Amino acid sequence: MVLVPVLSLIFDPVVAVLTVVLLECIPSIQLLPTAVKICDWRTALPISLLGMLTVPIGSLLLIHADIEILQTSIAIIVITGVLVLATGWRFTGNLSVYSSVSTGALSGLISGAIGLGGLPVVLYFLSSKLSAESARASIVVFLMFTMIVSLITYGVHGLFTTNIVIRTLLFVPPFVISIAIGGWLFERLPETVFRRVALLVLGCVGVITLIK
Repeated sequence: MVLVPVLSLIFDPVVAVLTVVLLECIPSIQLLPTAVKICDWRTALPISLLGMLTVPIGSLLLIHADIEILQTSIAIIVITGVLVLATGWRFTGNLSVYSSVSTGALSGLISGAIGLGGLPVVLYFLSSKLSAESARASIVVFLMFTMIVSLITYGVHGLFTTNIVIRTLLFVPPFVISIAIGGWLFERLPETVFRRVALLVLGCVGVITLIK
């Protein structure tokens, strides 16, 4: 969730979203083989299908919306996510087909528009009665499905330029290193400390993006 707002401070939101979508293919491909075996397909499939349908609609917003509106939207989503995660809020309604469809549609729309559609799905699965492993796997499956549609949609609209691809390749080494460092810190720091630091960083990035 931190990459899109950080990169949107350096580049315009379109470039930031496209770069992050390409970068996130790396961990997603690594996690997918295990995820497809243990995810809850009864829940993950309807969410993923609706997300795939609404990603193209969101991509139209990314293409045609004003840059300042996109940047403000990114900041608001990040700050909202930080507040929700910090307070420990969980969805308490019934995890029905309707709620799955609604969550998938909203997440797909946000994914296509600003690349941050994972938050509603994460909150949804964290509120379920699934095991932590199955919930994480279901999230990975959703993100992979919507990522594929995002790549196709952006490609059809001709958004992937040579400069964006080259820039993404340059970001790969620091991106991989940051994932490794994050994993190393997660294993060594108390979960509460790691969580607070992560939320603090996200909150600061969100506020800076909002006032930029």
